[in-house]
Amino acid sequence: MRMQETQPEGISLEKNGELISTYISRENLLSALDASTIGIVICDRSLRYKALNRSVAKMHNVPVEAHLGHKFHEILGSFAERVVPLWENVFASGQRLSNLDITGQLPKRSGVGRWIENLFPLTDSRGRVVQVGCFVIEITPPPFHSSVSSSPADEAISATAHQSRNQPQPTALTRREQEIVRLVAEGKSNKEISSLLAISVRTVETYRSRLMLKLQAPSIAHLVRYAIKNRIITI
Repeated sequence: MRMQETQPEGISLEKNGELISTYISRENLLSALDASTIGIVICDRSLRYKALNRSVAKMHNVPVEAHLGHKFHEILGSFAERVVPLWENVFASGQRLSNLDITGQLPKRSGVGRWIENLFPLTDSRGRVVQVGCFVIEITPPPFHSSVSSSPADEAISATAHQSRNQPQPTALTRREQEIVRLVAEGKSNKEISSLLAISVRTVETYRSRLMLKLQAPSIAHLVRYAIKNRIITI
């Protein structure tokens, strides 16, 4: 199966000899991808796993073979609700989504995990997006261990700082993101928002997907509650 990744800037191998694929043979490159600590996933329009490397299987704690042909929800459970809108956005827009910071808990693992994902479209010979690929890196901050003895006062200060770090912090939004949230909360459609802000519908869709992720909002109702709570809109 031959797949071609879309390149908005018109990048080609003929004009860009610095690309990795010009230095590494196809066989070695594919072997390196399979063995990489960076997770790699490819899915079809039904959001079924078509291919993945061992790193993704390790992240999910599910064998590679158990993924293939199965939909995201079957492997990821409720965590799929966080990522499915992002993949659907790439299928719909044909545009990449980069450096997405995602947190959540997977069914086969204990504790909350954190990942950075980069999604990209894969097109056929007619330029249609037929599959979407993803490079994913898991971020697991190491636990803090101190080898230096501390006084009771130091321990009290440390405990207070730890509680402060664990308190939920408000998510900062840009002015444009606040505008999008306000208009969505007011019930405006993507087309209406596009017209009001003089941006494309695809751009609106991308903003909405990223806001859902950034605010960890699984539905529009959650965006509305966020807008009310943070006085972006008034009722």
